[in-house]
Formats: sequence, C-alpha cells, structure tokens
Amino acid sequence: MTNSPEDKRPTAVSRLAGWVGYACALVGIVIIALVLVAAGGGFEGWATLGIIAGVIVFLLGAVLITINFRRGRMRDSGGAPTHEPR
Repeated sequence: MTNSPEDKRPTAVSRLAGWVGYACALVGIVIIALVLVAAGGGFEGWATLGIIAGVIVFLLGAVLITINFRRGRMRDSGGAPTHEPR
C-alpha cells in the first residue's frame, strides 16, 4: 500500500499534544522562577509546594514534547526505527 501525502500529516490530537507540551514546559519554567521569588521573600512553605508543582508540570511538558517528536519520527520512517537503514 502506498503512502499518500495525507497519511504523513500530523493529526489534530498530535498537534494539540505538542502545543500542550510546549505550554506545560513554559508554565513549569515560570513556576520555578516564581518559586525563587517566593523563597527569597521568606515563604518557604509556598516555595516547597511550588517547586514540586513546577517540576511536575515541566516534566509533563517534556514527556508530551518527546512523545510528539517520537511519534512524528516513527510515522515518517514507515514504522522502522530511524537510526536503522531500510
């Protein structure tokens, strides 16, 4: 079966996962920056809670971005790992 150009286009779900991943990574970085401000202001409890939330959100974004890239690479390679010759 031949692959048509329509088969290689990203789906709406994959695009959404990519954008949500980028947004989560950005929000995670912002939360970590705000945690530094909270820690400097003497709010140790909020800083602890914020660093946990920031790391979780950032890692979730990194995982979504990685999954999106991996899915795109596998789709473009015809299902074979991209580091192996066809």
